[in-house]
Amino acid sequence: MSNKIKLLDGKEWDKDDLREKMYDDSFYYGYLGKNALSSSSLKKLLQSPKAYASSLERSEETQALRDGKLIHLMALEPHRVAELSIIPSTKASKAYKEAVEERGSEYVYTKSEFYNAQKITKALEENEVVSYMMEGMDHEVPEIGMVEGVPFRAKADAISKDRSLIIDLKTTSDVYKFESSARYFKYGLQAELYRRIFGATEFIFIVIDKNTLDIGIFPISEETLAYGFQQIQEGVEVYKKYFQDEQSINQLKNYVIRGIL
Repeated sequence: MSNKIKLLDGKEWDKDDLREKMYDDSFYYGYLGKNALSSSSLKKLLQSPKAYASSLERSEETQALRDGKLIHLMALEPHRVAELSIIPSTKASKAYKEAVEERGSEYVYTKSEFYNAQKITKALEENEVVSYMMEGMDHEVPEIGMVEGVPFRAKADAISKDRSLIIDLKTTSDVYKFESSARYFKYGLQAELYRRIFGATEFIFIVIDKNTLDIGIFPISEETLAYGFQQIQEGVEVYKKYFQDEQSINQLKNYVIRGIL
């Protein structure tokens, strides 16, 4: 079996070399963000080809994304917390703005954001069910692979030593509505994509409610995984139609959404 993989820019890489570089966030989200697809980019492609094209030019940083990143860092890579700058004032303050200008917003958080994430992380750490499930797992493991003839990147929050089980950590504002949220955010697509890229057999979401600190555990059914694969195929089809070569890119200019009012 070949250990080579060709990315979207046509460059061929040795997978082992690529995996090593993928531990660098600037490479993973920068170069690979444009030259390999992901579950996030598939969701944009399913929204529309122009939504995907737009996402390549700009990144959205909502408060929910900031909170999620910080909680993931504290829960899965606590040794990296020391890299952050914690500002004891609001985002409107001069100190915060200067820190962001110097280091970038991904490394700068307010004390309020930090304490909130710390509270949520502590609830996860003190839950014996979660601790048992996560024991002995590797954290923040990147992988690259071909799915439906297209290169995909992925990063497992936690994965078992034998690579059979992946656990993904999610935060929510209402854990009792997570099942409907999972359908809306196409989490089945993510689960099936990760299973295929890592060669895993099982995928479980561990979800914590940011308001109540309630914790939910949600395995993925075969039905949801099957529908997730259907969505993967549909997203890849959109990519190949509008982005695979010069001729398909020209089709993007003529893309329209049709409807009758």
